[in-house]
Amino acid sequence: MSHHFLMAVLLTAALALPHTVQAASDVYLQYRQWQPYDWPQEMASAKEVTRSQRGLGWHHQGAAGEFGIDYDYQPLRIRTGIPAHNGHLHRLTFGGLWQQRLYLVQARAGFAGTSNMFKHQAFHGDVVNGRVAIFRAVNEGSPLSLGIGGDHRFGSFRWLPRVRWEHASDSGHWLMDLPVMLRWQSPGNRWGLRLQRKGDRWATLDQAREVESALYLREWRAELTYRIRPAERLWPAVVLGLGASVDTRVRYLDLATGTRDLRLGDALLGSIRLGW
Repeated sequence: MSHHFLMAVLLTAALALPHTVQAASDVYLQYRQWQPYDWPQEMASAKEVTRSQRGLGWHHQGAAGEFGIDYDYQPLRIRTGIPAHNGHLHRLTFGGLWQQRLYLVQARAGFAGTSNMFKHQAFHGDVVNGRVAIFRAVNEGSPLSLGIGGDHRFGSFRWLPRVRWEHASDSGHWLMDLPVMLRWQSPGNRWGLRLQRKGDRWATLDQAREVESALYLREWRAELTYRIRPAERLWPAVVLGLGASVDTRVRYLDLATGTRDLRLGDALLGSIRLGW
């Protein structure tokens, strides 16, 4: 039911809000690597969990908002028990942000699942995924907006009140979207700092493709980025990142022990992004 609502909001926003006249587009490639996670002490016999992410996408931005298509692949290696998934997580989403007068709509929808699901085209309902948030500014020209958003950041899909505040000055551009994000970009976008709540759901299949389930991965993430060179002709912009994931949790079905909801812990991460 919630997925149908998300799709309806996304399509309504795209059709109802005005199209941009002046616009800019960019394409990016990104790689992110985490330090291995250590399992809880009560599972000392288990090996470490390794995680990485490859991503690519296209974004189109204009005066009325932005639209983008993003794909990422995350190998999440859980080397213990009998997980009802193969650890290869794929996600393709589309959507963006649109603004009209006092209202701001953020919406994304797409597909997220394990590789065997797409390889064998054995889909089930959890493969359709999405998120949406709607804000209304306090008054005309106010940097403060109040709204509500629904997504999987804190586990299962849930609706939470949201407070959004945006401000630009000589110190840079600030964006606060509580309780999910705080972002700062320096003048010229040389430096960037992002503190955010990350979380999503992937539809899963076991190796025999008999058990349909889902995996939930969530964390608090902090990342500092530095652009070492801007885009120039055919040469891409290069952005390096360094950060940490805190209180990383994963919930999934184990064929031997049932549903597992485990805290993987904290881990450092590094990233590189190329943009054209």
